Amino acid sequence: MENLFRDLKYTLRGLRRSPGFTAVAVLTIALGIGVNSTIFSLVNAVVLRPLPVERPHELVDIYAQTTTSSDHSSISYPNFVSHREATKTLSGLMAFTNFFGSMSLDGRSELVVGELVSEEYFQVLGVQPARGRGFAPEEFQAPGAGPVAILSHSFWQSRFAGDPGVVGSSFRLNGIVYTVVGVAPRGFGGMLPAVTAQLWIPLTMVEEVEPVGNMRGGPIAGAGPTRLDQRGMHFLWVKGRRSPGVEVERVQSELEVVAAGLAAEFPVTNELERVRVLRTNDVLVNPDFDGTIASAALVLLAAVGLVLLVACANLANLMLARASARRQEMAVRLSMGASGARLIRQLLVESLTLALAGGAVALALSYMLVGVIARLQPPLPISIGLDIAPDWRVFVFTLLAALATGALFGLVPAFRASRPDLVPALKGIAEPGRRGRRRPELRDVLVVVQVSMSVVLLVAGGLMVRSLGAAAHVQLGYDPDRIGYLSIPAEMNGYDAAQARGLFEAGVLRLQSHPEVEAVAMASRVPLSINNNGFGIFVDGRQTSNRDAPYRVNGASVDENYLEVMGQTLLAGRGIEAADREESRRVAVVTQTLASRIWPDADAVGQYFRLSWEGNPYQVVGVVSDYKVDTPGESPQPYLHLPLSTTPLYANVLVATRTPAAGLVQAFQQEFRSLDSDLVFLETGTLRGLAEVKLFPIRAGAWLMGAFGLLALVLAAVGLYGVVSYAVNRRFREMGIRKALGASAPQVMGLVLRRGMTLVAVGGVVGVLMAGGLGQALSRVLYVSAFDPVSFGAALAVLGAVAALANWIPARRASRVEAMEALRGE
Repeated sequence: MENLFRDLKYTLRGLRRSPGFTAVAVLTIALGIGVNSTIFSLVNAVVLRPLPVERPHELVDIYAQTTTSSDHSSISYPNFVSHREATKTLSGLMAFTNFFGSMSLDGRSELVVGELVSEEYFQVLGVQPARGRGFAPEEFQAPGAGPVAILSHSFWQSRFAGDPGVVGSSFRLNGIVYTVVGVAPRGFGGMLPAVTAQLWIPLTMVEEVEPVGNMRGGPIAGAGPTRLDQRGMHFLWVKGRRSPGVEVERVQSELEVVAAGLAAEFPVTNELERVRVLRTNDVLVNPDFDGTIASAALVLLAAVGLVLLVACANLANLMLARASARRQEMAVRLSMGASGARLIRQLLVESLTLALAGGAVALALSYMLVGVIARLQPPLPISIGLDIAPDWRVFVFTLLAALATGALFGLVPAFRASRPDLVPALKGIAEPGRRGRRRPELRDVLVVVQVSMSVVLLVAGGLMVRSLGAAAHVQLGYDPDRIGYLSIPAEMNGYDAAQARGLFEAGVLRLQSHPEVEAVAMASRVPLSINNNGFGIFVDGRQTSNRDAPYRVNGASVDENYLEVMGQTLLAGRGIEAADREESRRVAVVTQTLASRIWPDADAVGQYFRLSWEGNPYQVVGVVSDYKVDTPGESPQPYLHLPLSTTPLYANVLVATRTPAAGLVQAFQQEFRSLDSDLVFLETGTLRGLAEVKLFPIRAGAWLMGAFGLLALVLAAVGLYGVVSYAVNRRFREMGIRKALGASAPQVMGLVLRRGMTLVAVGGVVGVLMAGGLGQALSRVLYVSAFDPVSFGAALAVLGAVAALANWIPARRASRVEAMEALRGE
């Protein structure tokens, strides 16, 4: 330990005498590790950080599955109650679902997001309110019995100004007065890592808000009208806490028995239903798309890992150059009895000291970058509220990255420096170059690595930038710039069915009279919106029982003006008519892809299908052209159009305009607010804006990959400059001799440039090959070819320009060498 402290003191003195080298080394490490720690903070928040609850390893997620699908779905309330009453392996079972609500406080209305929860929610999670109390049993006795709320700590601070007397205060949610009974502890934001709940209300208030859900099979005979009565209404996500000593497999076996009993007792809704139990710590958001999240996280970590690799190669070159400058010092120490291992230890202490100093700066840089990212709001109707503040995991990651970096860039230079050629080194004679056929040196290999990694990142960024440009010119099947929309949750605003019909009819009439409006329609879903309306289609002759998998399609309920607003071409039959809606006819209009997929050898018009095996049939009355419904880059999708109810409690009003709709959306809102000044919209905008939302991941990827690529390129340029400068210094006498023998300045410059650009060319070729593989991996999210020549060409052009500059500076210095000065200096 005493020797270690001595080495550390010696290192600090040496670094203090070389402030330029120290500053460059620490800054390079800080940049390389800083971006890694920042991206790790993001991955940590979504993928690694467990729920902020008591003993999260004991929790399990419980999903509904059917025999015809492997999807992990939500559970109905009656089924949840049956599982809760029957389980012996779980000490507690709770259910929740997210909701949006219109909150009014102090004369101001706003859209809030929260969770509807069962009575056991906070007890199962082991979360105690920081203020006030939790929910009481009497608040779950009957529908509408619990107009109370628990606020999140952040919402209490931001919306209620941290009022210490908030418990007992009230506010309006969807027109109903709620009383605040508690405040959740700091850091607890509900069950979804990407959406922070602002408040929690009892599940008995479900009919006063609109949770996300889907109906399976309809209500059983004798069931009540609410979601709490219907076994076919799946809208709850369920978690349980295992009893001591109980394994997940035992919970699975027990709940399978319960599910089988429910299937026998309630065959209409439960005959095909099964149950799946997973450890909560093994689930990110939902098993059906956790793989996509994990893949995106790995791509980000791999990208910043390449940046760190470039930084390490750069630092290794710096350390090699520094070791060359200290050859005489190392030779003297070896001559005085120091062992090679002693010198290696000394040099490793130096590299680790630099790495830890860079890691400390990197941690500060990461905190700053995380703050910037946290303030960025994706183009969504709600704030995602993602907590990406660095925690102990980020600190440990940064520390380990610093130690690994120090060892990686310090070990090889340390070995090289500990074995100098003693006699020339003691005399101070410059290290001779190799004679004969020149083999690649370590410095050259490191530069090739830096250049190739830079090419990979630059090409990835270029592919995504090009994808954004290509997506802007994709033919959607409609004009997204001239279609605006207003998402109006009438029920959330306190309307019943009759009042909602009056609101929509009056609002549509007002919009139709606007001079810039061509047509107005209503639909349950807007193309390119985040939510999907999924259907399972059964066709006679294609399925033989309810155990056969139906055709899975998306769709929407629309009115008679929808196809006109969307500018769709009717290929056969007719569209939805007003009479279809008024008389509740079971008719449908399908897209060309759906028609050709289900009835490839027949005319789709006049064909029948059902939305459940026992359901009444729908008749296809029309076929329309395909158009983009989910993403701008999708292949033609099967899509279904059903008649919209005449009394919708939620609808999207779509407006086709004569001029770009972006500047008219606010005026459209005012038309509706002239009917109800307190009306809250779930979302407003244009279809172009929705397309931008779907392209946000590509845009974010383009920014990140582009930034990482440029950072890596700068680091590579610095490394290239250092290598070429070192080569010029080492061949200073050779340059003088060449000048004395008649070589011109351009010839000398060309000699230096040729060596440096050869390294760039080799690195470029390797980088292009690696980038081709990366392009293939990204092809699913690209709107251009994985081998897009423009992206590859632009990356190589930028690389060539930067590399030429990094080479030209030392080459120009070499061309100005005076022959007599070089010979005299030697």
